Amino acid sequence: MKKQTAVVVFAGLLWALPSASGQEPREAGFNELLVIDPGVEENGLPTAIVQDGKVEIPPTLHVHPYYYSGDKEYQSAILNGGPTIIVANHPRSGEKLYIDAVLPAGAPTIAYSAHAITYIYADRRVIIEFHLLHTNKAVVKYVSGRGVVREVSEEIDDAVEAVHEHNKKSRLATELGELRSEAGLIARGSVGVVQNAGAVVVERMRAVTRVLPGVAALKSIGEQADERQAAEEVRQNGLRALREAEKTIPTNR
Repeated sequence: MKKQTAVVVFAGLLWALPSASGQEPREAGFNELLVIDPGVEENGLPTAIVQDGKVEIPPTLHVHPYYYSGDKEYQSAILNGGPTIIVANHPRSGEKLYIDAVLPAGAPTIAYSAHAITYIYADRRVIIEFHLLHTNKAVVKYVSGRGVVREVSEEIDDAVEAVHEHNKKSRLATELGELRSEAGLIARGSVGVVQNAGAVVVERMRAVTRVLPGVAALKSIGEQADERQAAEEVRQNGLRALREAEKTIPTNR
């Protein structure tokens, strides 16, 4: 209980301090990242070129044309990774910078903030951090994990989703129970009304039972089925008693 309370309190702090949550507004990310492969191979994978006894791996270019236009994050396409030159304007000076980095292969989430571009993978982050004083500099940081604040926020999202799923299943169980009860009433009311019980098919019971003609009458008959059965048993018992009495009445023959 204490852990749940702590999570809720922490979630409230995240909402109160959106800049500290590490969760920038999600966007579709159209044209946010332009990937230009080195053109050495058709698949764009890093390839070693040996020339004059030297080995060179042509880098891929990652151009961020809209950085910085506000905090945001978006899902990138699958990236081949390897040596990469990241091209972006410094968020303060607007000067175009070319930053060398080595990226893992994968489909990271890319987050923009006022001081950094972050490639967020499942188990690590590559952070291109712009120097606030020297507006022509940026450093690349390789950090394990997705970030504590982000992971806690994602755990909260998972917990909320689990609660919604539980409520959905509970509502489904309630609905199935009600439908089973209605199906039973309609099936009992159908006995003697149709010759082939297999011909009574109820699909999407909640919606269909309100529009099919005669179904309401069948349900009403079903609700009275127990009462009719009891009355019929009394009548049959009475007839049997009369027949037994007739057998014991003496005649003059």
